[in-house]
Amino acid sequence: MIQCIEYFQQLEAEGQGWELESRTREEIEEIESGKGSSSLYAKRTAILNNLYGVDIDEGAVEICKLRLWLSMVADIEDEPSEVEPLPNIDFNVRQGNSLIGQLDTDIESNEDGDSDLDSWEVKTRFEDVKEAIKKHKKAETSVEAQEWRKEAEDRIEEHRDKFDEILRREFQDAGFDDITIEEIREWSPFHWPLEFADVFEKGGFDVFIGNPPWDMLYANRDDFFIRYDEQFRTYPSEEKDGVMENLLSSPEVAWEWEDYKDSMETQADFFTQGDVYKLQSPVVGGRTMPTKNELSALFLERVFRLSRDGVRVSLLLPGTIFGGVMGKDLRTHLLDHTDIENLIGFENKGIFEQIHRQYRFAILTFEYGGKTSRLRGIFNQRSMDVVYNIKDVAAEIPRQVLLNYSPEGRIFPSITSQVEADVLSKVVTQPPLDENIEGAWSVDMLTKEFVESTDKDRLQDSPDNADYPVYGGANIHQFEHDNTHTESLDNPRYWSRGMYDPSNSAQYRVREKKFNRGNLKRAIYDAFGGSETSKSQVQFVDELLEEHRGHGLEEEDVLLDCTEYRIGIRDVSRSRDERTIIATVLPKDVICLHTINTFKPFAIEPEEEHLTESPLRSPYVRRFTDQELFVATGLLNSIVFDFLMRTKVETHIVKRELLESQLPRLTDGDDWFHYIAERAARLNCYGEEFKEMRERLGGIEAAIEDQERRELQAEIDAAAFHAYGLERRDVKFVLDDFHRVENPKLMDEMYFDLVLEKYDLLDQKGPLP
Repeated sequence: MIQCIEYFQQLEAEGQGWELESRTREEIEEIESGKGSSSLYAKRTAILNNLYGVDIDEGAVEICKLRLWLSMVADIEDEPSEVEPLPNIDFNVRQGNSLIGQLDTDIESNEDGDSDLDSWEVKTRFEDVKEAIKKHKKAETSVEAQEWRKEAEDRIEEHRDKFDEILRREFQDAGFDDITIEEIREWSPFHWPLEFADVFEKGGFDVFIGNPPWDMLYANRDDFFIRYDEQFRTYPSEEKDGVMENLLSSPEVAWEWEDYKDSMETQADFFTQGDVYKLQSPVVGGRTMPTKNELSALFLERVFRLSRDGVRVSLLLPGTIFGGVMGKDLRTHLLDHTDIENLIGFENKGIFEQIHRQYRFAILTFEYGGKTSRLRGIFNQRSMDVVYNIKDVAAEIPRQVLLNYSPEGRIFPSITSQVEADVLSKVVTQPPLDENIEGAWSVDMLTKEFVESTDKDRLQDSPDNADYPVYGGANIHQFEHDNTHTESLDNPRYWSRGMYDPSNSAQYRVREKKFNRGNLKRAIYDAFGGSETSKSQVQFVDELLEEHRGHGLEEEDVLLDCTEYRIGIRDVSRSRDERTIIATVLPKDVICLHTINTFKPFAIEPEEEHLTESPLRSPYVRRFTDQELFVATGLLNSIVFDFLMRTKVETHIVKRELLESQLPRLTDGDDWFHYIAERAARLNCYGEEFKEMRERLGGIEAAIEDQERRELQAEIDAAAFHAYGLERRDVKFVLDDFHRVENPKLMDEMYFDLVLEKYDLLDQKGPLP
């Protein structure tokens, strides 16, 4: 604005003022005939007519006004008496709870469907309020300003009752039938069209800039006890405990503390149970996520409601808004109803001293209205310098990557370069693991097959008199089911006995749990029209089986997963480990602790001819052929899938994150299917436990020597890159970017070079079956 004024003044001085519009010339004449510099005029005009703010803290409001005044004082070049008075901005920066209150008069209605504000009020938009505020802003003496300020506040209060009554009904809709207006007013509700009547008369704000609180709404002792001890926030935790105990010895303080906690709980329930906020409880994986009442998330939704098409927004927000499941609906709204311009993610390495160094936050900039087709984004930044050259360093991230990267959680990927964005755009074109594809193998993941803490009585510490081991995550590695090839792998810690000894059998306990879970019962109930009857699942299935085989459903009808070879995936998983995904095909009979996730080997598909069996076995249909089992294992263990999962995993495998991740669903006849399956089988099928599987695969020979195993795994990694459709440039980026560890088991520089060499060799040969 200052630059524009100076430019126009120069044109006027050079005799070219005739080129300016009449309104512009009038402004120039007013500046030159007035008191003070052009920069002071620009600041004064902008602050008075363009800057507005809200804060729940009265002290913060006063500090904000003081800083605005000081910014103008800094531009006073002459004696203070020789410049115009500083503007009155009491109605520009207001105190109130911006999360509670009305947003616009023309959308609020009462029980009869009519506005609680009569048509004259809606039409005039509180002319009496606007008149008083205008006179307050233009007052030339402090006495006059004070008089009009009081008049404006009184007129606002006259209209407040109707807004508060609308708000009270919103609380009643949330289940607070007995709440009073007096109780609501204790929370300082902020009615936007009333407090900023002149702005809303013109359609609302054009720009929103904010740094909303990064806390969750709860009874915070720091916020409460600072009323009685101004230094309370600065005390160490133990000292706070003592001060708090001392203060609560006063019955009055104790009562106010309980009242404060009740008040915070009511507000939290209003946000959770009411209809005002609709984007705080997303459905992820078929489950409604509990509302955490994260204030930044509530503020973002509030900005959505306050915005209209064309409004520009820039907010500083915590990283959970973009990477946590609770933000799913907010992210979806951003993609579908705004045009995101920039998204800059930071890791707090010395940027904010008051918060942890690993805390993540982001600057989000968007225009409301329309749809995001692509955004400019970059993450994991450790310096604010990126803000000034975002166009040069950020990646163009297509909408399809944002949608497909996490189709269930809608999490945004933490992309750090354009090449990474390009690679991800190719990787995510493959189907997610949990997508059902006709004619292809399917995945159903089991977590916590056997929980040590609750069923430890079925375990023994020695293999003596035991029939099979009970595996944990430390017992497996990629393509390895024991420590034959990696001495650092632990031996099984636990063992157990067969079904013949029920009270000491882990297998027997697993079968009990599977029977009680009712998957087989539910499958029969659904397959034969049980839902069309009035019978319970138990009654319907038992009667059906009694009709066909003479007795109802029994535990013996449950077929254990461990009766077939199956895929196991280590639960503990970190992006900074040598490998993030650790998968192997497990021997038969092995039971798994909660530290191994498994892919169920069977789907349950009952048909009428199966119902005569006892025990039921034919309803259990294998999800994988033998070769599919190993092609899946090879792809899970591939560098390219690891590259994808490293962007999602923190410390453990999250079922939703794994199943929504993309993996080529190769089957017999697809390029690279046999190539990968045969090599994965040779790596995995060593030892007596896999004798049967080697025969089922045509008498394959297991790879025993270290160098041969290294070559085979490199060939799998190379073929997986081809299966994902990645070009050499993409492959080199993934290999160069891959995290290195000290003393790697496999992933040294020679191995990365070997994979690239194998990729080039396969590229020359063309797609292989």
